Amino acid sequence: MLRLVLALLAAGALLLVPAAAPSADAAVPKDFFGVMVNGPLDSPAVNLDQQAADMKAAGVETWRVEMAWDQVEPSPGQFAWANTDRKVLAAARQGIDVLGLVLRAPAWANGGDADPFVPPAKVADYAAYATALITRYGPNGSLWVEHPEVAKRPVRAWEIWNEPNLKDYFRKQPFAKPYAALLRAAYPAVKKADKGATVLMASMANYSWRDLAKLLDSGGARLRFDAAGAHPFSGRPSNALKIVRLNRDVLNKRGYSKVPLWLTELTWSSAKGKKTPLTQNWETTEAGQADRLRSVYKLLLAQRKSLRLARVYWYTWATVDNGSPNSFDYSGLLQWRPDGTFRAKPALAAFKSVVKSAK
Repeated sequence: MLRLVLALLAAGALLLVPAAAPSADAAVPKDFFGVMVNGPLDSPAVNLDQQAADMKAAGVETWRVEMAWDQVEPSPGQFAWANTDRKVLAAARQGIDVLGLVLRAPAWANGGDADPFVPPAKVADYAAYATALITRYGPNGSLWVEHPEVAKRPVRAWEIWNEPNLKDYFRKQPFAKPYAALLRAAYPAVKKADKGATVLMASMANYSWRDLAKLLDSGGARLRFDAAGAHPFSGRPSNALKIVRLNRDVLNKRGYSKVPLWLTELTWSSAKGKKTPLTQNWETTEAGQADRLRSVYKLLLAQRKSLRLARVYWYTWATVDNGSPNSFDYSGLLQWRPDGTFRAKPALAAFKSVVKSAK
């Protein structure tokens, strides 16, 4: 998704910090290897079933899918399910799990503001939307009743918003107390609708570990969540690992040592030389993107157990890689070309090799 601020400042602060020595860990868990499914794949012109089959063949086990509230429920009680149905069904046909990203707010819920990143005026409305999503996509979801031809694969994991520590994605700042209220409302609602569901606290970027500490220290009742997220964007793979370690340390010191970490966005852009606004070390060539992908997964897999790292989602499966001023539009494993075809970038082969070596 578009991002005006990156963890590149954090990267600069960490450049001289060496990575911890790798240690041998047990085999990776189910759903460790994931990708974000957005961008070109939002287009109805794309054969999503074919892309899902290609992902399955590449070793992708789980998708992170935006379920934008303002788009799904533009008016109270009026749901437009088609776009999210398309993705959940395509994933199910290939036996791929889905992490539902519950974010944004319609104007009717956020006080009339056209900006969907203004959080809802009533957290209960957000909780009700999360419940509606489970009613549609959960174990007893109406989607499966409507599509008996598809083997049921319910959505059992839900991320509560995205990067609330950044003002571009959560307009109410300081974020800690209002986001804590949102999470406190969403957690019991999700569990009531599906007691076996996983509730993921929103992933944060930039100085994520500092903001995680602010959130957990914000006061009030102890926050409940089943997993914590992070977006460790940095120039070097070793520094991405360092960011993950810093988040792990914050959780451990505050009594959440058993809570797993999910990296729901991890990437490097191949936009070097494309005249995008970000020109720091995070941008690289296509070959450099592949090299960094291999390096960071090697580091994360080696320390997975001590980090309690359960999932990693590459951002993203496919991007346009042409003419965009946004660096993230060059971060895909594939390029979606103007003629509608997909070109595998070197990063895809690197991803496949990582998955193969880990299994």
